[in-house]
Amino acid sequence: MQLYPTIHIKNGKCFNPAAASGERQNLFTSSPVKLAKLWEESGASWLHIVDVDGAMMGFPVHDELIREIAAAVNIPIQAGGGIRSIKDVDHMLNSGVSRVVCGTEAVKSARFVEECIASFGCEHFVTGIDAVNGMVAIEGREVLSKYNPIALTNGLGRCGVRTVIYTDILSSSLHKGPSIENTRELVARTGVDVIYAGGIRCLDDLEAVGKLNVSGAIIASSLYSGSIDLREAINIFEKGMARNENENAYTGGDPSGE
Repeated sequence: MQLYPTIHIKNGKCFNPAAASGERQNLFTSSPVKLAKLWEESGASWLHIVDVDGAMMGFPVHDELIREIAAAVNIPIQAGGGIRSIKDVDHMLNSGVSRVVCGTEAVKSARFVEECIASFGCEHFVTGIDAVNGMVAIEGREVLSKYNPIALTNGLGRCGVRTVIYTDILSSSLHKGPSIENTRELVARTGVDVIYAGGIRCLDDLEAVGKLNVSGAIIASSLYSGSIDLREAINIFEKGMARNENENAYTGGDPSGE
């Protein structure tokens, strides 16, 4: 299972969306570039970046900062937030991003999705599906669409989409663990690769998500708070090292992966 350590960017700085208002963010650094380098040094083979301001404003806000991150690391990046046009997708790809994540416009327009796939290829275009109470949310999660995740994902598949990022909004906000049953159903009833995001708090949650046959998992707040150690998670879920449940350690190798 591919792991995607995340960087949320708000006001040009790292942002922990799980932290309550006024609560300390528990981030290692306020610099998105430094955090990207830290994730890479910890063994990350992909990065996931969210332009939080862009998602709310409806257009990319931190595209130049994302360009700086792409230039500073040697691993591929998938990024989204405020992507609303072919021009936005093209600009992001030219900024060094390997995969562009698009939610709102992809939900609204099948034609837009088909044009993106035709222009850039399915390997460079990923659709973000944010769901709450069985319905897909758009416009920075402020508006509910008329679609449920399964119907939408199958429709996107017919347009050529091969990967979706499925986020359970309630799981993400309530911090009570991942949405197992909804994700299992999405994987079983659609023909696309599913990257799961939302509510992953610990290694046990990652293990539960991995059993659902998802292609990947996005981890964010648990890294910010330190409840998941990225190097340890990568060694277990990407490299296949055994996990000693009693000691929360490894068996059969160096935990550094070297």
